[in-house]
Amino acid sequence: MKRISFVIVLLWLAQNAKAQAFETLRNHKTPLFQVFDPDVAADEWLRVVQEEHEMPMPSGMKESLRRAVDAERSKFNQRNIKRRENFTGNPTPPTSISPNDEKGWDGTSGSGTPNDNHIAVSNGGMVISVLNTSIRVYDDQGNWKKQWGLIQFANQQKKIDVFPTMDRVYDPRVLYDPIADRFIILFMHGVTDNRSFIVVAFSQTNDPLQGWNVYKIPGKPTNDLIWSDYPIVTHNTHDVFFTVNLIGNGASWEEGFTEAIIWQLNKADGYKGDTLRKDFYSNIKYQGKALRSICPIQNGPMPEGTDNYFLTVKPIDKVNDTAFLLHINNTQQSGQAELSMKVLVSPQKYGFPPSALQPDTSYKLRTNDCRVLSAVRIGNQIQYLQNTMNFKTMQAHLTHNTIYRIAEDPVIQAGMITDDSLDMGYPAIAAAGKNADDPSTVITFVYSSPWHYPGTGVVYRNRLGEYSNKVKLVQGKSLIYYSFIPKGEQRWGDYEGIQAKYNEPGVFYTVGSYGKNNSMFAWISRIKLKDQLLNSPVSDVRIFPVPANENLFIEVKVDKPAIYKANLVNMLGQSVKSGLNISLSEGIHKLKIDAGQLSDGIYHLQLTADNVVVRSQKIIIQ
Repeated sequence: MKRISFVIVLLWLAQNAKAQAFETLRNHKTPLFQVFDPDVAADEWLRVVQEEHEMPMPSGMKESLRRAVDAERSKFNQRNIKRRENFTGNPTPPTSISPNDEKGWDGTSGSGTPNDNHIAVSNGGMVISVLNTSIRVYDDQGNWKKQWGLIQFANQQKKIDVFPTMDRVYDPRVLYDPIADRFIILFMHGVTDNRSFIVVAFSQTNDPLQGWNVYKIPGKPTNDLIWSDYPIVTHNTHDVFFTVNLIGNGASWEEGFTEAIIWQLNKADGYKGDTLRKDFYSNIKYQGKALRSICPIQNGPMPEGTDNYFLTVKPIDKVNDTAFLLHINNTQQSGQAELSMKVLVSPQKYGFPPSALQPDTSYKLRTNDCRVLSAVRIGNQIQYLQNTMNFKTMQAHLTHNTIYRIAEDPVIQAGMITDDSLDMGYPAIAAAGKNADDPSTVITFVYSSPWHYPGTGVVYRNRLGEYSNKVKLVQGKSLIYYSFIPKGEQRWGDYEGIQAKYNEPGVFYTVGSYGKNNSMFAWISRIKLKDQLLNSPVSDVRIFPVPANENLFIEVKVDKPAIYKANLVNMLGQSVKSGLNISLSEGIHKLKIDAGQLSDGIYHLQLTADNVVVRSQKIIIQ
């Protein structure tokens, strides 16, 4: 039977990092390179297939460990992995919260492997899908508008600044900024020090088919014998943050790693086409060792705020439980942004994941390592995901951990998304609640097994920590098999993408990979959550004081007049107080509970209308 396990945190590391000598370079400036006009770019309706090659590997890939882990798995008793043709199984919890797959369409296959999928969608319904070397623009119903090569962002004429002709682009990322109503694209160039730089482009309007302001960021910011690899990107109201790993020339992926760095870019400069001001953070170490593969954390549900968190782990360890929480506390423009770090321990260990299996089990799909791949901050908590070893079944599964009290004394609550048949990998997460009080999230991932060709799925977790069914967005039609890569070392992905359509509550766009014609193709989906609270006539509930020991006050903001029934349930879902009907008109109402009638503990106040729960709010009595 399908299982999603959730382990409550009982432990956190009392020791924080000792004072760190982080290095910060403030107000680094990059002039505008050029204004790119998609209208004059060649439309890639026909592409010349590039020579067969792998896209650059994420740094830190430990080949010897991967082979050892895969060998251990091959000895594992496969009878512990059950065959199931329909992996959705019985609902846990009920199907009432499983996302609806409203629409999906084929993207394209990438030039090389893996796809490096990412996606963004505007409030106006323009969708950008990027992978490997290309960008495609659609409307929000999947109608194709235009496709062009990423190299055209820098290879047009009328250049303002010196910019070499691009010939090796990879690892694209795309963001939509709902506050400014603009798009941002970032991608890498070059795999040696003399060719390495990062391209960042800001759309001049909300139409990605109009002009873009293009900038070139140095790929070797600390010395001359390195290059930048594997960007992860996020943003808030004022800034764009991206991290890269710096790799030394002429060394292996693991041995060549030197350090991970953080760039902080002023968004307003990019939108205006002004000289781009940036801060740069380096020498990010713990106990003398550089941290690698630092993941910027997206603020949610909206990308707002003046600060940003970052997270990393020990991604190439066979077994570990340490996490590093970093924080930049201010905007680039303030001139006062500082980087700090805390060290945490998870009560559930993570570890280097095995390769995923396909129906022909000699063709294994690499899962790279157990770096933090995607994370979201909601209020005073952070949820993050990794590829990891499931030590009970020797499968590739996903951590889904939560860090609570991030602004005070952080503590990790550990969990795992598992399945008795599937290997899973490359998760991406987005906030799904209406506000920072609702920690609901939606997660997309890729999957494969001896009975499932590689496909893409999605799962929803509501504010109470209950998971929906896993929903298949696209089922694979073939193995993923590239003849120029050994059978047991096929590439599966580096990352996938998900973004909320900010002006349509409960709607998300995802992009993931699946197998077709022995290659890896992209699949784009529009999904809509079925959770009734997303369409709640009660838009806000505030509880005070917290915790309460006498009177507990509740402010309820009602958007739709109705007769509501109030119920109070404990953490086991058992009714404590129920059956009270209250008539509420539109507006803000103040209610009171006599806390003296209740035992100390945590409860949920539920408001229902027409037998549907429209609001659930946590209450603490102490």
